[in-house]
Amino acid sequence: MMDTKENILHQTHKRIFEIIFTGKLSEKEAVKFIDDKISGFGTTWDEKILSKEDYLWILGNTLSQLENYRLEWNSEPFSYRMLANDTVAVLCDDVKFFSPTANGEKIEMYMRYTGVYEYSGGKWLLVHFHGSKPEFVDSEIDTFGIEHLKKKNEELKEEVKKRTSQLEESLNRLRATQEQLIHSEKMASLGELTAGIAHEIKNPLNFVNNFSDLNVELIDETFEELNKIESSAALSEAREILEDVKSNLEKIKQHGTRADSIVKSMLQHSRGGNGKAEKVDFNGLIKEYVNLAFHGMRAGKKPMNVSIDYELDEEIGKVSIIHEDFSRVILNLCNNSFDAMHDKLKMSKPEFEYAPKLSIRTYREDDNIILEIEDNGPGISDEYKSKILQPFFTTKKGTEGTGLGLSITNDIIKAHGGELQMESNTDKNTYTRFIVKLKK
Repeated sequence: MMDTKENILHQTHKRIFEIIFTGKLSEKEAVKFIDDKISGFGTTWDEKILSKEDYLWILGNTLSQLENYRLEWNSEPFSYRMLANDTVAVLCDDVKFFSPTANGEKIEMYMRYTGVYEYSGGKWLLVHFHGSKPEFVDSEIDTFGIEHLKKKNEELKEEVKKRTSQLEESLNRLRATQEQLIHSEKMASLGELTAGIAHEIKNPLNFVNNFSDLNVELIDETFEELNKIESSAALSEAREILEDVKSNLEKIKQHGTRADSIVKSMLQHSRGGNGKAEKVDFNGLIKEYVNLAFHGMRAGKKPMNVSIDYELDEEIGKVSIIHEDFSRVILNLCNNSFDAMHDKLKMSKPEFEYAPKLSIRTYREDDNIILEIEDNGPGISDEYKSKILQPFFTTKKGTEGTGLGLSITNDIIKAHGGELQMESNTDKNTYTRFIVKLKK
């Protein structure tokens, strides 16, 4: 366990870091941790620190960029060493920054933050500071290379326009086909159609993904050969071009992988449930997969605190269902609720205390077994209520959803001879309730 002096050192280092990257401490508080004769360099080569005033100016400039460009960051301790009879210490952190781009992706930047501290009068003071910088930054005031990133953003916008035009055309055709199928009530042929489309897409998609990987390997081999050539301006430019090509290939692979997952979902949708029905403990199955969905959400990209309220009729006992298929019903409905509640949590104002809650109920109604999954999310508008179970329909932005989850859920329930209903309110007390009716 650390002694008192070491504890004070690490607390001081943490406070200094908060000053630099979060602005949690005022300038008045900050000066308490900084030596009057502090020296060093900021995160660009021209940011020389020769006084406390210099250091505070750099902090102000850094905080302004963090606020204006919505940069995100995290840090990990890199090294720590005591010197000069425990009166001088050097601490170093690795810092990773994420800058959002125009298409929603994030550019990663890496820096290293080092502080030298001296112990005097019962406290540690920062006497030397050094921050590394992204390789492309050469400006005195552009600490995080914002101007460079803005230029890259503009280039990326143009590139995205060129590369998505063909995809938009294909997507419009798919939407037109979907509407035609729905309005003509030929849903029975959708399985055969999607399976055929998926089969036709999968071969060229595999070609795209495999050759993207192969080309990345070839570029890496090219870099190895370039390392054997004497440095020159032309060689440097060639490296930059290859880096851009490699980055583009990696993005092609990324989106190709996503397209592959959509194809698999289409095949899954067309296959339907054809397993063997067995009598299972209905309430036990509900608890198991609600719990699985909850922990999956907690470990995913949108973790949040959700209270789960069970109201289960213990007299229901065992129900004949296809275990594998019906478990997907529970997972899909719970995940839909978690997404809705996360959206409401993001929209909530600070003064509004919103507590996400998922209510699970089972009960008998005449000859039916009823399962209700209700969330206190934002609700579903009347505009979307008639479309929510249609294949490919989604209210999620960008690449977050395929629009197949609730459609697959509805198909599975119908295959069990059941019915899926939905109730929702978007007024003051908002909620969405999915009601699954199964024959006993």
